[in-house]
Amino acid sequence: MPQGSCSSVIPAIGCSQSLLTVDRTRSSMADEAEAAVLAPVVVEYDPITGVPAEFNEYLPPDTAEHKRWKAAQAGPEALAALTLKDKDGNEIEKQLPGGKVKKKQKAQVVLESHTRNKKKMVTTVMGLEGFGVKLAEASKLFGKKFACGASVTKTATGTEQIDMQGEFVDKLAELVIKTYGTSNNITKSDVYCIQDKRKVPYFDEDSDEDE
Repeated sequence: MPQGSCSSVIPAIGCSQSLLTVDRTRSSMADEAEAAVLAPVVVEYDPITGVPAEFNEYLPPDTAEHKRWKAAQAGPEALAALTLKDKDGNEIEKQLPGGKVKKKQKAQVVLESHTRNKKKMVTTVMGLEGFGVKLAEASKLFGKKFACGASVTKTATGTEQIDMQGEFVDKLAELVIKTYGTSNNITKSDVYCIQDKRKVPYFDEDSDEDE
């Protein structure tokens, strides 16, 4: 090897190493920048209002969300006692995603007769508990009144109803009004029956007067 050739090789190696270090640094910085861009933004929503907490103070004062937020600041008791109504005066039961509301459904007594196991006729009573009627006591009363088997059963949705062996819709509608009309404030307009898979009022509108 000619004299002095080593001195020209060593700087070249050092230059290559420097370039490699610069490339690695740039690559690392690029990865960090990409990670920063792709990092998701976590937004925490207020469980009371359903909007980001920092937006609560900007909610319109007449909205249900703002009223709940102010009530929550006063304490759990104030929030529990808060009753919200829509523009028609109907009580709001639950706030749904997207700002929609679920109206509290008015209690109803629903009667239905159907065939079970292709041979047994069964009459079902639903909704009495919404008027404060104890289903166990009502079941005993109905069973004794109609001399049939009667029991409280659970539905697929987790609610309870009274099942009676036999067809008693007509007699049962009158009995419900007579027994619980005054004591539990059940009117004829509260009684429905299932016909052709549709829920319809049992009593005519002009027969609303309690007997």
